[in-house]
Amino acid sequence: MSQPPPNTTLSLSARLLTYIGPPSVILLTFLASPTTGLISPLAFLPTTYAYRKWVKSNNQNPHRRGELEPMIYTYAVAGTVGLLGVGLTQMAVVKAVSFLLFHHDTQASKDFWAEFGRGSVEGLTSDELAKRVGIAWSWKNWVLNGALTFIAAGLGEEILKYLPIAYACRRGTAEERKKRNRAYVDYALSGALSFALVENIGFLYASVETGNESWSRLALSVFERVIIGGTGHITMAVLTALRAIRRDYYGDQLSWLQIISPAVLYHGTFDFVCFGASAWEGNVGWIHPTGLGPTSVLFGSCLGLVGTAMWQTSREWRGLEERDSMMEASKGQKEK
Repeated sequence: MSQPPPNTTLSLSARLLTYIGPPSVILLTFLASPTTGLISPLAFLPTTYAYRKWVKSNNQNPHRRGELEPMIYTYAVAGTVGLLGVGLTQMAVVKAVSFLLFHHDTQASKDFWAEFGRGSVEGLTSDELAKRVGIAWSWKNWVLNGALTFIAAGLGEEILKYLPIAYACRRGTAEERKKRNRAYVDYALSGALSFALVENIGFLYASVETGNESWSRLALSVFERVIIGGTGHITMAVLTALRAIRRDYYGDQLSWLQIISPAVLYHGTFDFVCFGASAWEGNVGWIHPTGLGPTSVLFGSCLGLVGTAMWQTSREWRGLEERDSMMEASKGQKEK
């Protein structure tokens, strides 16, 4: 009987999780919203693509890659317990900032959160729309958006993506860890892909059920969340992993905060631009812009941010490959 490829041996529980998990997610989504359930398989595309890339890389250099079973568990935990923890932390941050902004005016707080929670402006009177615009353009809305995007979302979510790397730092013996100098990327991606999956399905659900969007608008949401947003999540995770590899395998002096700070800034800026485009049209919270100007700025800025992050990630990767080549060349000269 042939042996399975290295790093791919799975226990029964891991196999069951792999076979039952995705269909269960799709089924539960379908029960909550049939339309969202029908398009939810699209949210799995980044995971499928990343897995195929891992298989190819693992076949070429298995000693450098992560093991599949802990990656599966990382995927499951990040999308459930991890997201729950981040969600609670985000709620605490937002409540704290809200208290500082509105503690002297409870009515203003009620008005703000009533508008923040709207998924649509249909049916509002001209006076209600004018009041909403006033709140959207107020300095308090921008302060809260900054706290929500850079601290609650940016910092909180990128810390979650760093946790699988912290786990990988301690997995196995020192000799095993020494060989797996690209495993951080695999574990970080496992967490990020799970996070992106749940976030994308949630966003699609909100678009379908709350926003009452047309199929064309829904297709745009899929492009934004699965393609642009998913690429952003993956890129930030890989960028953080590569910087952690620089610290642990190449001796660069980087603290954990320095490791995640580029991803936090990219993530926070991306989300802040989205909320800013929404506020441009007089919305509090997130409602997709409809005007040409805000939509163009939104797409241009977000694509530019993701593109810049991808460029930096590619540069980090090439830097590590060059250092590997130099180390191999130096080792060869010493052996001669």
